[in-house]
Amino acid sequence: MTGALTALALLAGCGGGAGVTAALQGAIAPLVGTQAAPAGGAVAAPANAATSRRVEIAALGLSGTARQVIDNGVSKSFSGPAGFTYTLRDGMLVSTRGLGPDLMAADARQSRAALRAGGGQAVRVHETLDGLDRIERAEFNCTVSLQGTEAVNLGNRQVTARRFDEECQGTGLIFTNYYWLDAAGEIISSRQFISQSVAYLRSSDL
Repeated sequence: MTGALTALALLAGCGGGAGVTAALQGAIAPLVGTQAAPAGGAVAAPANAATSRRVEIAALGLSGTARQVIDNGVSKSFSGPAGFTYTLRDGMLVSTRGLGPDLMAADARQSRAALRAGGGQAVRVHETLDGLDRIERAEFNCTVSLQGTEAVNLGNRQVTARRFDEECQGTGLIFTNYYWLDAAGEIISSRQFISQSVAYLRSSDL
């Protein structure tokens, strides 16, 4: 490869013309991981909005873009800043990995049903790791209620969405999740509980 590049460079220096120069540039581009800019100076978008989300975990000082790595239809997994991953099932947070005190699994089906119904009661189940790396199961009684409509910032756009609060209480633990739903009932933004030390994950469409 080095010899080929050297030959191309010598041809360019001896008056090989624009064609040789273009060939040299084309040979170098894959090695450095770049390509020539598109005509007109356009630059490719850094992330696909359809498969990316804006995320924040305030308690850990993490924020940025999460990119989709798995799509199983209803369930979608994303890789976020610092390499942690999380999975949403129909918009509901069901697991995290790489955060230490992770949410190993969650059953939030009743909470999602209450959102579709415009509010109501729900029981959700969380599985987390205790200090001895054993699975700890906890049930929470939750109340889902409509708070009205709000403007939600989704990166480069702002939309009006219905906001729901989910107030949950279990043994020694109380938390409140927030959801913003579009006209079709899809969750376009949310703040959902992970664990006591990590607190909440904010995740939004782009």
